[in-house]
Amino acid sequence: MFCDLVGSTALSGTLDPEDMREIVRAYQEACAEVIHSFEGHIAQYLGDGLLVYFGYPRAHEDDAQRAVRAALGIAHAMELLNVRLRRERDARLAVRVGIHTGLVVVGEIGSGTKQERLALGETPNLAARLQTIAEPDTVVISAATHRLIERWFACRELGLHTAKGVAMPLQVYRVLNEREAVPRGFEASTGLTALVGRSQEMGLLLERWEQVKDGFGQVALLSGEAGIGKSRLLRELRERVANEPHIRWECRCSPYHQESALYPVIELFQRALEFARDDPPEDKLRKIEDGLRRYGLRDPEAVSLWAALLSVPLPAGFPPLNLTPQRQKQKTFEAVLGLLLALAAQQPVLFLIEDLHWVDPSTLELLNLVVEQAPTFRVLVLLTFRPDFRPPWAQRAHVAYLTLNRLTRRQTELMVGRAAGGKGLPVAVVQEIVAKTDGVPLFVEELTKMVLESGLLREQDARFELTGPLPPLAIPATLQDSLMARLDRLATVKDVAQLAAALGRSFSYEVLRAVASVDATTLTQSLTTLVGAEFLYQRGVPPQATYMFKHVLIQDTAYQSLLKSRRQQVHQRIAQTLVENFSETVQTQPELLAHHYAEAGLAAEAVEYWRRAGERSIARSANVEAIAHLKKGLDVLKTLAESSERTARELTLQVALGSALSVSKGWGDPEAERAFTRARDVPERVVVAVRQPLEYPALALR
Repeated sequence: MFCDLVGSTALSGTLDPEDMREIVRAYQEACAEVIHSFEGHIAQYLGDGLLVYFGYPRAHEDDAQRAVRAALGIAHAMELLNVRLRRERDARLAVRVGIHTGLVVVGEIGSGTKQERLALGETPNLAARLQTIAEPDTVVISAATHRLIERWFACRELGLHTAKGVAMPLQVYRVLNEREAVPRGFEASTGLTALVGRSQEMGLLLERWEQVKDGFGQVALLSGEAGIGKSRLLRELRERVANEPHIRWECRCSPYHQESALYPVIELFQRALEFARDDPPEDKLRKIEDGLRRYGLRDPEAVSLWAALLSVPLPAGFPPLNLTPQRQKQKTFEAVLGLLLALAAQQPVLFLIEDLHWVDPSTLELLNLVVEQAPTFRVLVLLTFRPDFRPPWAQRAHVAYLTLNRLTRRQTELMVGRAAGGKGLPVAVVQEIVAKTDGVPLFVEELTKMVLESGLLREQDARFELTGPLPPLAIPATLQDSLMARLDRLATVKDVAQLAAALGRSFSYEVLRAVASVDATTLTQSLTTLVGAEFLYQRGVPPQATYMFKHVLIQDTAYQSLLKSRRQQVHQRIAQTLVENFSETVQTQPELLAHHYAEAGLAAEAVEYWRRAGERSIARSANVEAIAHLKKGLDVLKTLAESSERTARELTLQVALGSALSVSKGWGDPEAERAFTRARDVPERVVVAVRQPLEYPALALR
């Protein structure tokens, strides 16, 4: 990868040499912060240029993808740097990046402090020539690189170009952005153990997919315990249909958002529309309008509905919805379903929702509509969940139920061999792994990796041998012990893993950086180590990167290793950081703040945010979620000492709870009556301190 600095007119003539040097240093630091997150590379600064070799000193199967991600990351880093430069110096920077893939010979030249590694061959020369073709702030790649990355990145063909010193014209492509869905962003294509023992289930899913392509929509419900391979089966299906024309919607429910109305749907569309946290409202609204227009959905009411769903404020003069909360929710469901129908009219749709055992009631309500109407359009709805979730849909011709069972002994042995890279393991080791994993694929994979990393084995030809007698308890008895043993071996990054686990199954670099007490370089190195150890999946590059724990059990292990006092400190720091730096999250996800404050032991703050979450849900006609929020607030309220302030807060919560219960279950509901009765019995002296009755004018205390 060759990156070249391009200065705008403002850089020449208005800045003295020292200013120029300082700006170049800022450019180099921004580039270094991006490329530092990628291991297995060497970088050289050549004046105002930067040459980075991916694949040396350590090679990866996805080095071409790493190079392109680094290039896009540098371009984005320049955007952020320019904000500061325009403000401080009335200057602007631009970069051009060229990438080519090929063989090189790497050698050491020079001596002493002047010694450096140099790559010889035409590959770096072609990369340098490509960057001269690029327009400022763009990334161009050769055909050789394009063949390796086209499934992961959207590109535009630029045709044939001649380059100085190159005899034949070069086929050149411009990289536009990283694709969201092919393959799935969080899961790298490398490091996956081949699928074992799921041929029957895969055959059924492929059969249903064929029916979808013929115009008959299908629903498949996939049940199985944690670690049994539900996500792995979905990945295999995605890879099997990757080369077929289709559209894919993917989202995942979250344990932190079980009462956040339509959370997985909102997250899906924010990602699809490429919302950035610092996007102004007008940019987000434009993205909504552009996205709907592509599918012939131009109705202003539709735009207003999507804006309300995604918490985008409408500008003055935009026609208001003027709908009751319940009617607005119904029309929002219709808008989502209408978009799905529009997509299915163009291509078959693969609609995946994982972890339905954490689904919020509103998303489940929306899924009822989708499942009911699925046979009428080209969609395969694939839902995964654990056995404790009871799906509300009856088994019908278009609805299939699949249960993933544990692997047999023979299948487990086969998976052990594949997890070991096809190299044979000693019989005693295989027997121990088989006995202690009980046929759960994740257990098999993790314990095999633990043994390979433990130092108990040495590689000999095409197999592994024990370095000595297999010691007692050499293999942990449980997966948690195994995961903890692996985490302990990564002692230098354990704190980062624990902090990340407190944030949730998935988290952004931006939030973790704001919460962490280490510098950016150390944090990036720690995350790279955790990704390399396969504790985390990574999408994008810092500071725009998003991470996800490979499995919730890995997150749980890291989280549970925190002492209670330390855990409370971490949650308090997270909550305070969100309040101070992430106002949009505070406004749109008050329940997340409530969770962190509750775990921090700060009851008063937790009650306040549970109240806000309840009010927000009521305003969105998500009354089931509102009931859950308000009940949690009342539970936490019980831990506070008696006071007039506590009594006032209880009145606020009880009135809101009574309202939500009445709408959800009817005015005669006994639970709603108890809530209003309790509110009526609140001492008269605190009534004046309560705002809530004004927000529910249709209600009166009996």
